[in-house]
Amino acid sequence: MRRSSSCLIAVLCLVATGCGDWWLRITEVSGTIRIDGKPAKGVQVVFQPLDTSRPRALAQTDKDGLFHLGRQGPGNRQGAASGKYRVQLLTDTDSPDAVIIPPEYNVRSTLEFEVVPGKSNVFDVDVKMKK
Repeated sequence: MRRSSSCLIAVLCLVATGCGDWWLRITEVSGTIRIDGKPAKGVQVVFQPLDTSRPRALAQTDKDGLFHLGRQGPGNRQGAASGKYRVQLLTDTDSPDAVIIPPEYNVRSTLEFEVVPGKSNVFDVDVKMKK
């Protein structure tokens, strides 16, 4: 009895402080990725949370460069937890058709986005290739 009471108190403390309720604020996020103005097919869009207690969210662009985020973690809801993210755009470098996206959009990404509940969360990017 004593052990289960301690666990219940710990869970209630987490929920009361907001640490355990990120999953209640999952919000749809979509957008379009373009490369030099053209739709970017097959690009992995990765939302890495700046708050590391939250799960990341992922998507892959379709033939029109469109994506809809899905989150990693418990449950199967589409979207991302509210908060600030660093966004990375990745391609399959093993594919002969893959476009190599400049590092400032992937491994050294400076792209950021804040997911806000109750707001239209649209992330559109036009990658500029260096020539």
